[in-house]
This record gives sequence, structure tokens and C-alpha cells, in this order.
Amino acid sequence: MGPEGRGDRSIEIVVCMKVIIDPEVPYHTFAIDRDAKRALPPVGLPPVFSPFDENALECALRIKDARQCRVTVLSVGKAVPKSLMQTVMAAGADLAIAVEGPQLDGLDPFSTAAVLAVSIKKAGEFDLVLTGRQAADWDAGLVWAGLAEHLDVACVTVAQKVEPRDGRLIVERCVSDGVEIVESELPALVTVSNEAGELRNVALAALMEARKREIVRWSATDVGFEELGGPAGSVMELADLSLPMLEIVDRRMIEGEDAREKGRRLARLLAEEGVLGEVD
Repeated sequence: MGPEGRGDRSIEIVVCMKVIIDPEVPYHTFAIDRDAKRALPPVGLPPVFSPFDENALECALRIKDARQCRVTVLSVGKAVPKSLMQTVMAAGADLAIAVEGPQLDGLDPFSTAAVLAVSIKKAGEFDLVLTGRQAADWDAGLVWAGLAEHLDVACVTVAQKVEPRDGRLIVERCVSDGVEIVESELPALVTVSNEAGELRNVALAALMEARKREIVRWSATDVGFEELGGPAGSVMELADLSLPMLEIVDRRMIEGEDAREKGRRLARLLAEEGVLGEVD
């Protein structure tokens, strides 16, 4: 629908959310399968939605707080936990769509963008697509660009606030020296940064109610994954995967009667190493 037909009517918002391993888990608890090029998290660790995508959902819900709109959460992957989808619906999402299948496990960003684009179109009309600025597992920050290209829509990045107004979009972007305010036509895609705020807390009553609601589940076949090229259509290849190697550096214990004496000896040592200038 063209911008002249939007005005202040109810708008359709799609929030793309990725299921990931909890980024707060220490890396040393992981194992690496170098043959399969996969990171193996600790057994029993529940997955989460990428925190940047939760920022995007909060952004959508704030729009919903201010005006009439419908928020759809879309997630693509091998399996999307029911509990995660129930949580986003309890937070305020109107519809939750999971596109699942073993073929969708570990897709590269460009293949992911293609699947998301087809899924969004299958879901119906949309005015605004929100994503996180990047996923909190690989931190590639590429899916949004491919998705905007597939959808043929305008794209605005690293937003802290998004406001539909009179059939257009006003976006506050986070830039290195402050905030930049830009205007875009609709439909559009916006990537949301953590400055937009954390996802609101979910009340127990809302969660109990969300458990009664239906989650729409589509297979890879339902969205034509094979027609998109399937795994063979991938344009990226992971060459290797390994845990970071930590080298033990030279360590010295600074002795002294008190903190002042230890500080003086440390300063002299740093001066001898050329890190500091001359020390009295």
C-alpha cells in the first residue's frame, strides 16, 4: 500500500527475532566441534532471543502503546522454543510465527535474509520491519541489509526511537557524536540498537494468558526454502571455528609494606620498562 493510503491508520509491524545461545554464558564453558564447525554450549542451557532483537520488540511495543497497530514476531531456525514465543506474546505481540526445520539450522546471513523475506510476504501486508542492529551470537550485522534488499524497502540503521507519523517514519539514529533524526517513507526496515531500551517485564497473568494462544508454525517447505536454493544457495562458508587462545603473559608480584610503597615500586618498574617517564 502506498504512503498516501496509510495516514494514521493501524499499521502492521513485523519484528524479526533470532534464537541464540545465551551470550552471558562464559566462553570457556563451550566445546568446539571443529569438523562440524559448531559451538557446543553446556548441556541443559536454555536458548534465548538475541537481546538486540528484544530491543526491537520493545521499540515495536512502544509504538503500539501510542497508536493502533499490530505487532507480529517472526523467528526462523531449526526449532523455536514455545516458551520464548509465549513470552513475546505476553509482552504484547499480537501474533507469533515460527519458521522451523533442520534445513534452517546454521544458515548464513544472506540465506537467512531470503527466508525471512519470503516469510514476511507470506504473513501478509507490512508497513514496518524491525530487527536488532546485529545478532548477539555472531555479531555479523548483515541480515538486515539483505532483508531490506529482498523486500525492496527503505532502511534506517541503529535506531533508538521509531515513530510512525502521517504515513511516514521519524527515526532517531545513534551516531558517534549524538543523535541524528531522519525521515523515511513507508514501508521501511529499521535496525534497533540497545539504546531503545530493554524488553519490558512480563506479568505472570499475561504469560498464563499467552499460553492459551496459538503459535503459527511453518516448515521450510511452507516458505519455499528449496526454491530459494536451500543449503546449496548459501554464498558464505565458515572456514574454521575455535576457542580463543589465551597466552599467559609475564606476571610479577609487587611487594611492599603498604599500598603507597607498592605503588612507588610499580611506578619505578613501569618507568624501567619504558611505559612511564622518569619516576622520583
